Amino acid sequence: MSDIALIGERTFLYEKLFADLGVSFQFLSPAILGSPFLPTYKMVMIPTGFANSDYSKTLPALQRMKSNISDFVHKGGVLTVFGPMVPDHSYDWLPLSLRYVCELSSQTISPSVDECSCLLCTSTPECDGYLVAGEGFKTVLRDEKGRSILVRANFGKGLIVATSVHEFPAAEYIKWALSQARPAKL
Repeated sequence: MSDIALIGERTFLYEKLFADLGVSFQFLSPAILGSPFLPTYKMVMIPTGFANSDYSKTLPALQRMKSNISDFVHKGGVLTVFGPMVPDHSYDWLPLSLRYVCELSSQTISPSVDECSCLLCTSTPECDGYLVAGEGFKTVLRDEKGRSILVRANFGKGLIVATSVHEFPAAEYIKWALSQARPAKL
């Protein structure tokens, strides 16, 4: 078992972040998603740009894996997903309704008492858009116009955290998310 699966290309910055925290991780190419030989994970992370075909080939794999993603979270995994970096995205591969609208901006964020707000390293994050949360999602952080930029949803025994914050997650968030998770198959 690895603690974290990062769906996308291997990057030194994520590798360094995970290594500094002492967590086990695996970079998963979208091409191998769905393999019965993958181990269990506590958290799956999907970085910014996953739906933009100029940067990533991840979206078709996520759409193909919709039921696996749903099962992973339902059984106790934590799914953390960043902005897709396309004008508009429906997250049709998630088990709950969520929509994203791209709008690059710098924000000043008011603190939140929700534990998963520790995802942010700063109170003035860069955002690549905002989220329109459907039923089941709770808004954790809003931008200056009152739109959601960090949402969470309990789903089964697990958790979905989605954000349009265009920055790496804080080390504190990764520790917190792993403490909430149960190992599950993707």
